[in-house]
Amino acid sequence: MAAAELRQPGDTRRRRLPAGLAKTWLCAYAGIWTLTLVLAAGAAVGTVGVRASVRHLLGLTLEPDPAPQLGHVLDLAAHNIPIVSWPLLLGVMGGHRSRLIRGFFDAMVGAWVFANALPVGAALGAYGTFLLPYVPQLPLEWGGLALGACGWLAQRREALSLREALGLFALIVGVLVCAAVVETVAVPHR
Repeated sequence: MAAAELRQPGDTRRRRLPAGLAKTWLCAYAGIWTLTLVLAAGAAVGTVGVRASVRHLLGLTLEPDPAPQLGHVLDLAAHNIPIVSWPLLLGVMGGHRSRLIRGFFDAMVGAWVFANALPVGAALGAYGTFLLPYVPQLPLEWGGLALGACGWLAQRREALSLREALGLFALIVGVLVCAAVVETVAVPHR
């Protein structure tokens, strides 16, 4: 009978994703975009010499890619998944148990987000609108990055259950595979 399947509103036994993930993700996503745009504005308002230096340092060619291939999608996804999902492991390491360790992990995750946003923001500022056709995947990649950050933010007080961690990891993988497909097929091609 269906009544046996009913649960109380607070029952979390079958929860596959961490509670409050949507709100945490939205805050992380907005924060990553804000940081990226602030960095882009910093590079854009610089002198011509500053923009030229950033372009030289980044070394982007902004040339059309060869024809899209499945291997490219798999390479991109395989590269990005570990970069984005490692914060899920911080709860396994017991970071939620100690205030000192929690602060250290907070700093690590903050530095990781900054390290990912810095080159993108600098490139957006230095190259301007010429870069936009080459980064159609960026909203999805930043969505995945925000999910990775949520992996730590959701477990700052209590580690995720295995089911929640696997659910979040599956969501990260799905978003990053979508980003890899978009990056492979939606950028300019020869």
